[in-house]
Amino acid sequence: MGRSEVRVTIHCPLKTVFDRYTEADAFRWADIRVATWTHGKPWEVGSRMEIRLNDDFGVIVDQVVTHFETNRRVDFISHFGGMTMLSQVRFKSVADDQTEIHSQMEFVGKFSRVAGFAIGPAIEQGTKKFFEDLKRACEKEANEK
Repeated sequence: MGRSEVRVTIHCPLKTVFDRYTEADAFRWADIRVATWTHGKPWEVGSRMEIRLNDDFGVIVDQVVTHFETNRRVDFISHFGGMTMLSQVRFKSVADDQTEIHSQMEFVGKFSRVAGFAIGPAIEQGTKKFFEDLKRACEKEANEK
C-alpha cells in the first residue's frame, strides 16, 4: 500500500476556494483533458465522475464521492489502471484571505508494475500540480476583483 500527502496554501477565502473546487463543471481549471459526471448529481455522496487525464498512458479515472462537507472536506474512491485510491481533501481557513488544503491519499494496485515506474511519486507530483492549478485559478480570480 502506498501513501501520499500534499498541502497547499491559497491566498483566497475558504468559501472562494471550496466553491471553485466543487464547481459542477468539475476541474475545468485543471490540466485534465475532461471530467464528466456519469452518475448522480455533482458533489453528492455516491455521485461518480470519469476523469480523462492529459498523460501518455490514456489513463481514465472512475471516481466516486464518498464524503462531502461544504467548506470542509471531500473524500473519493478512485479506480484507474489497476489501482484503487482513497483520497481525503480537507479545507481549512487559516486567515480571512487564506485557505489551506490538505490532501491525503492511500493507494493499492499494480499500475506501477505495468508502467515501469514508481506510482507513489507520480501520484504526489500529479496531485501537487492539480492543487497548484487550483491555486492559480483562485488567486487569479481574487486579483481580478
